[in-house]
Amino acid sequence: MPEKRMEVANCARTEVHGQWFVTFDVAMQGYVITTVDAPLMSGRILWSHAAFHGFRDFDPKEKTELEAAVGRILLGEAGLQIEGDKASGQCRH
Repeated sequence: MPEKRMEVANCARTEVHGQWFVTFDVAMQGYVITTVDAPLMSGRILWSHAAFHGFRDFDPKEKTELEAAVGRILLGEAGLQIEGDKASGQCRH
């Protein structure tokens, strides 16, 4: 049986009234199977409050894998933001 391979794409984090949210697409075999909108709390996805636009039947292991992939993307964004701030001479704390 072939192993399922999920990929995260189009990941974005936004802040609304002090609350952070993440939106991302989940793709399998090159096809988007769902878009997830979820609040973040302490850097973790609140799956119980997540809105799924498409497939929603992820098991706990798959949710953990998706959360790790989103985390890597968001950490990469933070690294790019820090590098951009250094290049512009700005520093954010």
